[in-house]
Amino acid sequence: MNPLQAYNVRTYKAEVPAEVHDTVEARRLKESCQQFESILWAQIWKQMKTNAREMGDSDEKARPWKQLEDLSVEMASEELSKSGGTGLWKVLYDQMITNVTAGMQTAEAKTKRSA
Repeated sequence: MNPLQAYNVRTYKAEVPAEVHDTVEARRLKESCQQFESILWAQIWKQMKTNAREMGDSDEKARPWKQLEDLSVEMASEELSKSGGTGLWKVLYDQMITNVTAGMQTAEAKTKRSA
């Protein structure tokens, strides 16, 4: 367990059948939630770096490696999210997985009616 997970408190956990988590839709939802968390953290870190440089009176134009620094932040954010992240993606996933379940139930109902 990484140190951040010790403080991760999830106040809501969706109660859905276990087989729902193995569907293509659920895997796509999980990946999307992880990507969202990754993008959010990258933006936060980039803004923190910008603010720190402004406080330090550094010249933004004198940063020849700005794109490389930004890319490294994005890569680190993506890796953080894929390795469990801070838990934001799990909260989003739990909130939205019920929609996947509802969609599956609706599709099953339509199939039964048409048969």
